[in-house]
Amino acid sequence: MNVLIVNDLSWDNFAIVTKRLNPRCINPNHRINYFYGKHMQYIVNICNQNSMTLIRRPLMIENLKELIKDSLMYTKFCIIFHNFIEYNTISSFIIKICSENNVPYFIFSEHCERFYFNGEYINDVKFKTKVRNIEFIDKPIDFFVPEYLRIYCEKSCPTNIQEMLSNIRARYQCLKDEKDSKKIVLIEDLVNERKKTNKINKSTKEMNFIDFMANKKKWIKETSHKS
Repeated sequence: MNVLIVNDLSWDNFAIVTKRLNPRCINPNHRINYFYGKHMQYIVNICNQNSMTLIRRPLMIENLKELIKDSLMYTKFCIIFHNFIEYNTISSFIIKICSENNVPYFIFSEHCERFYFNGEYINDVKFKTKVRNIEFIDKPIDFFVPEYLRIYCEKSCPTNIQEMLSNIRARYQCLKDEKDSKKIVLIEDLVNERKKTNKINKSTKEMNFIDFMANKKKWIKETSHKS
């Protein structure tokens, strides 16, 4: 089961995110979905600290609708960290989708003590209790992608995920090579490696000698017949 997490572009209060995004509130078997963006590392750290599975979601212009639909597939509910001061961003767009397609959603804001559930302010039920009472209902999701969301994605999201992944792999390889060049090598390991090399070289010399002798015998035999 998936849980989609979204936050404002200007959101910086990750203490609130940590308070809500943990196994005490959300079933640890649920997978956290989050779109690539400048706050990705904060969400990665929070999920790692709580041993929660994180699915990184791209937002690319060429197939934006399919990617958003895929992120909402098998989504039990959404959590939006939203201060009601940003519009025409991913936060307001996901709220609109959830409202129109009956996807359960929570809104946490720095301007209120509790939370909103499906647009209604809740002050008499705890968040974890509300979460436990949600039942997943598989249903089709449809929406129109407005132009402002495409502009938002162009400015705030990486456009070439494959290139980014290749760069990360290259950096990890450089770090590994540097680490290998500086690691301590035991003398015993060096001796064993040299013995292994000498054994291979010796075997190669023996095979070459055997081939030489076989060719020599063949040459002598042919020469004898000619005589």
